[in-house]
Amino acid sequence: MELITMTVQYKVKKKKLTKAKDALSEYVDAVKKNESGTIEYKVFQDDDDSSSFVHIMSFADKNAKKTHEKTEHLKKLKKILVPISKGKAVYTTLTEVKFVKSPEKSEETPKDMVPSHKPI
Repeated sequence: MELITMTVQYKVKKKKLTKAKDALSEYVDAVKKNESGTIEYKVFQDDDDSSSFVHIMSFADKNAKKTHEKTEHLKKLKKILVPISKGKAVYTTLTEVKFVKSPEKSEETPKDMVPSHKPI
């Protein structure tokens, strides 16, 4: 499977947050009901800046991504969000990092080994 994972980040005008969230709720519901090739679709709102949103989406393959991009519900969402957004949306395509376990290393983590940072 050639899973395609992407993010899109954007900000909306604070006075239009309710309108944006209502449109997003309807949109995500439509994605889940109508797009079998969209494996995951989640929308997050920044805790520190409520006008900032991030979508994380995964598609089964290129065809599923193309199908998603041509849907009526995406066109409808863009007609609502573009006029109430601040600046342009930023799209990022992600590639999963696949780790290969080294045969000479132990499966156990030493007890004195502590993560150097908090998870994001």
